[in-house]
Amino acid sequence: MFEPCKWENKNILHFTDLIRNSYLPKKLRIQRKHSQEECLLRTATKLNEAGISFEKVHNRCLLDIKFKKKRFFSWFLSLGCLPRCKLFKARFQIPQLRVDHTTECVLRNLIAFEQCHYPEAPYICNYVSLIDSFIHTKDDAELLVEKEAIVHELGCDQELTNLVNGLCKHVVTDSTCYHKIIEDVNGHYNNKWKWAMGTLRWVYFRDPWRSSSTIVGVVILVFTIFNFYRVSDIIF
Repeated sequence: MFEPCKWENKNILHFTDLIRNSYLPKKLRIQRKHSQEECLLRTATKLNEAGISFEKVHNRCLLDIKFKKKRFFSWFLSLGCLPRCKLFKARFQIPQLRVDHTTECVLRNLIAFEQCHYPEAPYICNYVSLIDSFIHTKDDAELLVEKEAIVHELGCDQELTNLVNGLCKHVVTDSTCYHKIIEDVNGHYNNKWKWAMGTLRWVYFRDPWRSSSTIVGVVILVFTIFNFYRVSDIIF
């Protein structure tokens, strides 16, 4: 289900603690929440509509999720549909999560253990909460499965949605290791210009075929307007 990370020798309280330690990244740091509103994250489909994409990454700890901001000139919409131009897109880099019939049991035990013994360092709770914020509906789950950020053996995406949404019920934390990521993502999402550009890219430049059709349409429109003014000048 998971790909463990290398970790230094620590005092292990329990076998569950051993599993938890094997998934802890070295660079993540817990930060206190300022308010509940500041730590709310939109769903995967909403973020995708705003121009934020999702991609799986390899050779990285499961909890080591990163958000890459858009680079300069990223407003050029057609770049989003070209595989070699992903660097110009705002995107989540997510280590692939494999979900099977044992995943729910393992995660519930890790969450319960963490709530009891590590309430000040709820890394697993933060991770599950982040994934839960991405998935509210079947469409959200379908998007993450399509991007291969999540691979599951549950039969259908609705079952994946139900599983993820049920994990964080009655789990409350007052800190998160993803505060900076949430802050950056919300800053992108609430930027009207980036939202408008993301919407245009999603509608007209979602894939190479749609992009080429859009470009051809624009060229024809410009050519038609040019000919119109040219004929008008000749006549008048």
